[in-house]
Amino acid sequence: MGSEGSAAVAQPATTEVVRLEDVHKRFGDNHVLDGVDLTVDSQQVFVVIGPSGSGKSTLLRCINLLEPIQQGRIFFEGEEITRKGANASAIRQRIGIVFQQFNLFPHLKAIDNVTLAARRVKKMPRGKANERARELLGKVGLEEKAASFPHQLSGGQQQRVAIARALMMEPQLMLFDEVTSALDPELVGEVLVVMRDLAQSGMTMVVVTHEMQFAREVGDRLVFMDEGRIVEEGKPADVLSNPREERTRQFLRRSLQLAPLEDLSIEEGGNE
Repeated sequence: MGSEGSAAVAQPATTEVVRLEDVHKRFGDNHVLDGVDLTVDSQQVFVVIGPSGSGKSTLLRCINLLEPIQQGRIFFEGEEITRKGANASAIRQRIGIVFQQFNLFPHLKAIDNVTLAARRVKKMPRGKANERARELLGKVGLEEKAASFPHQLSGGQQQRVAIARALMMEPQLMLFDEVTSALDPELVGEVLVVMRDLAQSGMTMVVVTHEMQFAREVGDRLVFMDEGRIVEEGKPADVLSNPREERTRQFLRRSLQLAPLEDLSIEEGGNE
């Protein structure tokens, strides 16, 4: 038997977090998701791009069980969550989602927006919840804004509060649905920085975005969707620089936007 020093170190096996098998979703005659198959692994940043109406947002809403599917199966951490009798409420507590609109309660301070679900759903004591919320607000660069109401915050700051709120539930997976599309261009960077830092911390993420430089620099895997189908999949740099499919090339010619992510920063204590 070899010594400990010479023993090979076993590499951890890749853990599958999400798997979709032949997923179909229709709204009336509109076939929004048409046989989607995909797998998202642990700590992976999985990026979804495509034109408006291609099914990207519906894909996220189906993963989070906000929309039922008509055909196929969705698995989360090895459990089929689309099976009859699955506890959708319990599953959603483990899958955070951040939308285009911030959806903050206007009458609540930032810290109370962050803690509300944890206190009501998880029955977390207020003191413990406030302590954790301050940590999360600090993580998104907003600890000094804990007592501010949404109308006192910029759009970028409100979106960062929304991210902190989702993280408060300690999800195993984060879904981001075009979270910068409602922001003024000068506020986009601060939100992308928070998402980049979250990815670097090891959070598993599915990101629907039109920010192609973010996709290139932060994403591990990228799919291009059109008309409810996955047209192309691969490493972000490969798909964005050398797409195989003509439909992908058409889309990228119209939409590719490059803004170096390393130039983005969060102003400490600033009110943009």
